Amino acid sequence: MIIAGFSGIGKTTIARKYKNVIDLDASEYAYDEKEFLNIDIEKRKGEVRKPNPNWPNNYIEAIKNAINDYDIILVWDREDIIEEYIKNKFDFMVCYPSKNYLDNYVQRYKNRGNSDKYIEMKLNQYDNRIKLYSKLELERIILKGNETIEDWLLKNNYILKEI
Repeated sequence: MIIAGFSGIGKTTIARKYKNVIDLDASEYAYDEKEFLNIDIEKRKGEVRKPNPNWPNNYIEAIKNAINDYDIILVWDREDIIEEYIKNKFDFMVCYPSKNYLDNYVQRYKNRGNSDKYIEMKLNQYDNRIKLYSKLELERIILKGNETIEDWLLKNNYILKEI
């Protein structure tokens, strides 16, 4: 199962907890991170970084490799990469918070160390992402309140194997 998830749904948290789940944080593939290796990955987000010349092929290849080793693959939900998922015929769904609960996400971003610039960018992207999702024939996971992707998977009887 491939889930393209909006920022803050709990992708990294669940991947650290279960051995059959991987979070393929695309920033490690999309950007040349050499200058930022001494900065926490969440604090790098929103910074201007050099693009990786291998993007998006390196990310698509990582997803293809992960399919053999993981039951749940959590991936980026940016419009350009969603087009790549479609082009590569990936069977995927999208996951995002209900708009009524975006304030919860602001706090999540702050708690994990994201910059104000990053938070503003994510909030500004929300409506466009929802418009994109509505054009695609995909299964949607819409999280409510403080619900995370882990909560949703457990509630829907997906088997998560603890590390």
